[in-house]
Amino acid sequence: MIKYENIIKKSPFITNHLITLNKTHDFYINKHIKNETDIQPSQYYMLMFLYHEMGTTQSDIAKACLMDRSGVSRAFKDFEEKGLIERNINETNKREYKLKLTQKGNKTAEFLIQKEKEWDNMICEELNISHDELLNLLSKISLKSLEFNRKKF
Repeated sequence: MIKYENIIKKSPFITNHLITLNKTHDFYINKHIKNETDIQPSQYYMLMFLYHEMGTTQSDIAKACLMDRSGVSRAFKDFEEKGLIERNINETNKREYKLKLTQKGNKTAEFLIQKEKEWDNMICEELNISHDELLNLLSKISLKSLEFNRKKF
């Protein structure tokens, strides 16, 4: 039987390695989300976006997370019931809510940020490249990919 590690080592395509990183990261972070927080894995990016963009609206989060507004609304109703956020009517548009993390929501986001840092440190620990250099390289690759697709499609 072929070992998964050997398949990875022999793969000639960048995307195979990125998929492996993505899947193993999701497994890692989802275990912490499920076992140690009040959120669902599908709500992770919404919570983290709100942590970094406090006071934003549900519409902004829906756009940023590539979700429909009703899905975001349901998630934030759940967040509110669990004491993770406060929703306040937007004074400039009464049909919108401005969102803010509560102390519990901030603690949850900070816990997950710590887990992300642990993951990043584990990835970088045996490389001859710093975390910042790796991030810079991945950023260049991501931007090149976006540029390529925009030109082609």
